[in-house]
Amino acid sequence: MTSSLQGIRNLAFVGHPSAGKTTLIDAIAHSLGLTPRKGSVGDKTSICDTEPEEHEKGHTLQLAVVQGTVRDTQWTLLDTPGYADFIADCNGAMVAADIVVGVHSATGKPTYNFQKKMERAAALGKGRVIVITHIDGENVDFDAVVEQLDATLGDLCVPFDHPDTTGHGFSSVASIFEVDHHGWKQNLMDRVMDACEDEALLARYLETQSLTDAEMHAEIPHAIARGSLVPILACNPVSGVGVDRVLAFLAEFCPNPGSFEQSDAEGGKIELDPEAPFLAQVFNIRSDPHVGKVCTMRVLAGQVHASDALVGPKSDKPEKLGGLFHQVGKKRRDPTDTAKAGEIVAFTKVEHVHIGECVTTPAGKVRALKPIAQPEPMVALALTPKSRNDEQKIGEALRRLEAEDPTFVIKHDPETHELVARGLSDLHLQVMESRLKRRYGVDVSNSTPRIAYRETVTRKADGHHRHKKQSGGRGQFGECFVRVKPNPKGTGVTFTDAVVGGSIPRNLIPAVEKGMRELVAKGVLTHSQVVDLDFEVYDGKFHDVDSDEASFKIAGARAFIDAFQKASPVLLEPVMELEIAVPTDHAGAIFSDLTSHRRGHVVDQWTEADGHVTVIKANAPLSAIQTYQRDLKSQTAGEGTYSMKLLDYAPVPVQEQQKILAVIGKKHESDD
Repeated sequence: MTSSLQGIRNLAFVGHPSAGKTTLIDAIAHSLGLTPRKGSVGDKTSICDTEPEEHEKGHTLQLAVVQGTVRDTQWTLLDTPGYADFIADCNGAMVAADIVVGVHSATGKPTYNFQKKMERAAALGKGRVIVITHIDGENVDFDAVVEQLDATLGDLCVPFDHPDTTGHGFSSVASIFEVDHHGWKQNLMDRVMDACEDEALLARYLETQSLTDAEMHAEIPHAIARGSLVPILACNPVSGVGVDRVLAFLAEFCPNPGSFEQSDAEGGKIELDPEAPFLAQVFNIRSDPHVGKVCTMRVLAGQVHASDALVGPKSDKPEKLGGLFHQVGKKRRDPTDTAKAGEIVAFTKVEHVHIGECVTTPAGKVRALKPIAQPEPMVALALTPKSRNDEQKIGEALRRLEAEDPTFVIKHDPETHELVARGLSDLHLQVMESRLKRRYGVDVSNSTPRIAYRETVTRKADGHHRHKKQSGGRGQFGECFVRVKPNPKGTGVTFTDAVVGGSIPRNLIPAVEKGMRELVAKGVLTHSQVVDLDFEVYDGKFHDVDSDEASFKIAGARAFIDAFQKASPVLLEPVMELEIAVPTDHAGAIFSDLTSHRRGHVVDQWTEADGHVTVIKANAPLSAIQTYQRDLKSQTAGEGTYSMKLLDYAPVPVQEQQKILAVIGKKHESDD
């Protein structure tokens, strides 16, 4: 492949589901000659959508990389999932690419999902291009679509193309250099000059308000790279109308990797030099049943050879590459000997690397790179292996799935003793569960995770228990009188020894505390930790022969239960702090739902994106928002997003506590 930066095009295609990203890439790949026939999402022949889950859903669910060199231009096309549920792959692709191509359907308004992705691209300092698809749709108004994009992304958007018509009659695209119906060419010159660094050219433009076509052609890549211009193109990737125009534009005007500055996590400059020490960032990982772990990296500096070994920040020792590859969709990998600065390449057989990490050769230096920002997974499911065989395989299988997706997190909850999977949505977790079964043969059942409540008391109370057991030989005897009372919030559980006169021998007092501590860990009302109370043992009786540590441990625990149940115990539930971003038109419904149906309390609100988005800060109990993602998605036509974190624990209302104890309390008793 060419080593010239001028000939490299690294493009990430992003957008809302069904906008036509995958269809466009299939069309471009065929036009470039990378595939013998144009793939189709509808008939399941796309080179990008090859996973069974993608065929079932009819949408891209994993990043696909399509690469090839045609007429001295090295193309890397990154097809990203449209669903925000699989945003991790999209975020990685945008970090690796130089240009983010936003694909937007003319049949709908720009969605919040599309807007956020394009804003993310701008924040990363990437060049942006928009391709409008479905020009042949019913009731399409191209000029109105341009106005909507302008209102959504700012007045940086300038059409380069104009369709001859819209609807079924759409048959050709004309460049504004040929036909300029709306004065868009003047807008283009203004945007180009916003980024111009040629003072003489800028001065002449201020005088004449005009540029030659050649001058504009020379300045357009610079304007895209600097973010002052977002070109708009038009095509129908299904019929192929306009695809060649899109391809010609991307080849001629898109900035190459040398147009962008690179830096590490500390702001240190990274030179895009093929002769510098090798440095790359892994932005995607896939597990292949035949070759194992397949990692895709963007080479930031230097060059790497297929025979090299790599090290990362967590490597114990260098690992020899299993080869370097360029990918043509998800099923084809073409070997290559070398990859140089600015290129994207895949490699295999290196296990100790993770998404977002820096890799280098043993002679190089690992540098801390800016992390690939990802949202926190908010939706949880408890997983239970269905068989002994599944139980033995599930750990390694989940570890491999975790390595592929930073927004899929597995954790064993020490309080509820459940294996909990967290993801971005029900759909996300459903797909991951499907992959778990299909790839690794692990079958699981799932359920809503148990909530880790807390238990405490609200008043002082005394308790007592006498433990006495005779079995023919030495018996067991221990008697305890205890008292519990609330402790200040956050001070924990304390033990007070108030025994006087030797009613319980000093060496047996620790056994009383141990019995209490074990119950504190597993709860009295439910399987929930006890917090913020003082347990005082103040009297008791013992037997010279039959009393021992085991007897007083039992007596202490059961006396604690007796006192706890008399002290007006309450359950404390986790209260979450929510930050919800929704289209402003839906804000009223979200307010009502939070306060009327979820015991929520709105703390603050503000608007963003020129008032198009309302952000709501609220508090609500976890029990009321465990399924919030699916409800928010339904209420906002899929446009709402949220994050949450633990704020505090608060008493459960009496009626709610009775419902909880009716279910969890009985289960607790049966478990005991």
